[in-house]
Amino acid sequence: MATSTRIDEAKGILAARLRALRSDAGLTGRALAARTGMDHTKISKIENAVQMPNQTDIRAWCKACSADEQVVDLIAAAQNIDAMYTEWRRLEETGLGRVQRSFQPLYEKTRRFRVWQHSAIPGLLQTSGYARGHLRTVIDFRNIPDDIDAAVAARLRQQGVLRDGTKRFAFIVGEQALRTPLVGPAEMAAQLDRLTELTDGVANLSFGIIPARAKPSMMPPENFWIYDAARVRVDTVPGQIQHKAPSDVAVYEKAFEALHTVAVYGQAAREVLRTVTGEFRAT
Repeated sequence: MATSTRIDEAKGILAARLRALRSDAGLTGRALAARTGMDHTKISKIENAVQMPNQTDIRAWCKACSADEQVVDLIAAAQNIDAMYTEWRRLEETGLGRVQRSFQPLYEKTRRFRVWQHSAIPGLLQTSGYARGHLRTVIDFRNIPDDIDAAVAARLRQQGVLRDGTKRFAFIVGEQALRTPLVGPAEMAAQLDRLTELTDGVANLSFGIIPARAKPSMMPPENFWIYDAARVRVDTVPGQIQHKAPSDVAVYEKAFEALHTVAVYGQAAREVLRTVTGEFRAT
């Protein structure tokens, strides 16, 4: 889906929610305009997703409709639209090193990470060799400046947050992520060995696997990272979508819980890893 289409859809959803508040309050557009001090043409533009409301507009709209409890969620939705889409191309102009470094402040701020990835091993858990192969794939596909050494160094530096005992990490990966050979057999085996170590005795980290034949009640097609309960990063081919609206975050939290209920951990996870590792070592 194109960037403009995603943003237009998000604007349409916000407009529909505001229109529904007015309708549920039994107000006409002109009556709402009178209560809020807005021009009635502005009301129409907002409800038809022609004009974005600002925070003052949303607060006044909710107050006029006796829906103050909706303010926080609607403001978050509007902010999400303003900055929901991070264009990788803009960040990638000087290479992936800058992209990787841009994550560091958020990682340092976040206390609880919940991560789902079905296509590749999460960056915080990657070995140096695997990280190099993964990032090399992105550089070659996107045809961007080649700063592979800086990008790998930045990604490995991010992993320092794993040593912070005040943080909690819950990783779930699909079995396919373990099998996709982004690097050669020896490097894949080394990466899987590292994951095996994480399945036992790491106090602030859990690592689960969705077996290939498992059937969760919800199988998200996209990779996503939940940072505390404040925002969700969704990875797509052309870029990232940032969700900050509490209702959106809640949907991803529910999806993560659905994955957690069918994921295997501990000894069962080690058995999956040993099987896949053995296949790579036999190659």
